[in-house]
Amino acid sequence: MKWPSLFRKKDRDLNGNRFYQEYVIEREIIATEKHLKVTAALAAGLRIAEGVAAMPIITGLKSYDDMGRMIRMPVVEGELAERLGHKPNDYMTPIEFVECLTLHAVFDGVGRAYIDRGYRGRIKRLIPIVDGQVRAVRDPETAKVTYSGTIPGIGSVDGLTREDFIEISNPRWDDLEGLDITSEIKKVLGLSMALEERQVDDSKQKMVRGYITSEQVLGDEAAAAVEAALKDRLPGTPIFDSGANYKSIVPTQAEMELLSTRKFIIEEVARAYGIHPIFLAHDAAGQSLTRIADAMDYHVTVTLQPWARRWEQGIAFSMLKSDQFVNLDETQFYRGDLKTVGEYAAKALGNNTAWETQNDIRVRMGKNPLKGGDELPKRSEARNGPGNQVLPA
Repeated sequence: MKWPSLFRKKDRDLNGNRFYQEYVIEREIIATEKHLKVTAALAAGLRIAEGVAAMPIITGLKSYDDMGRMIRMPVVEGELAERLGHKPNDYMTPIEFVECLTLHAVFDGVGRAYIDRGYRGRIKRLIPIVDGQVRAVRDPETAKVTYSGTIPGIGSVDGLTREDFIEISNPRWDDLEGLDITSEIKKVLGLSMALEERQVDDSKQKMVRGYITSEQVLGDEAAAAVEAALKDRLPGTPIFDSGANYKSIVPTQAEMELLSTRKFIIEEVARAYGIHPIFLAHDAAGQSLTRIADAMDYHVTVTLQPWARRWEQGIAFSMLKSDQFVNLDETQFYRGDLKTVGEYAAKALGNNTAWETQNDIRVRMGKNPLKGGDELPKRSEARNGPGNQVLPA
């Protein structure tokens, strides 16, 4: 006898991730909400999602030359450019779409969007699946993986494949779902929540820095005079009759240790989500913000590039043909560093070893191309002495 689905015990919660087989009982907050309650984890997720969304998604056609080297030709029109670079659906911008899926991938293990195809496979819209109502299931006999569930605006679906979704995931421990980092570090996040609540409680209890007592009974006028005298120096200080004394409420050793624990937890969260602590407003072992360029290199290379590759391969798996390519352009993060851009441009346009044209540099800096700027600079004849001859093309 089978129980109706309403009363049947679920082996997974609504996000469809196998690691979410039970709620986090601690403080009665389920795992999918826990990261939003911890400022360091929330900041880590936001920095990753915002960083990936800031990379323009470039699509186009690819071919190969006689040496087998790939030649890319970006295409700015068509359904791929429209859905990935202009309008994924009728209610989201491309940045909002990428941020949404990346946040769910970071915090829930996987972020999915249904590819709504119309006549002849035309991509009409991309629908994010953020309520966990779509699951991947493997047939035990054939080992074939299919997707089933409910899609907003579409209804119930069954027997779909990954080619029907853009799927971005954390590194996979289970081959069907990405690793749920939030659930795995629930003890660290639970401790962080407890400390944050402790700090809030302490701030409420210790807003008063001290109190004054007096051996004599103070009249209304005397009490008012004392209060007025302390107004600018110790505002809100209580005054009690009998026993003249002043006691200051100062942080205890335990409270100082509490602050050290908070810093350690930020470092633990940074490790778990793979982000530099300096992007979580942590001093990162005394590093100065004057070294932000080095931290930015770390952020792009170590944190964002793996997510950019996941996006590129996720899009290619489900949306591209064999002669098409997709690229998330991380060079956008260096447009604001004019010194670095200038040094790079000077080398890239070098007379004898040029590998970029003037328009390549201008487009990267967000400027319009110039007429005649698409040719590599010619080599300097003055340097063509013995051993430096210019060989014919």
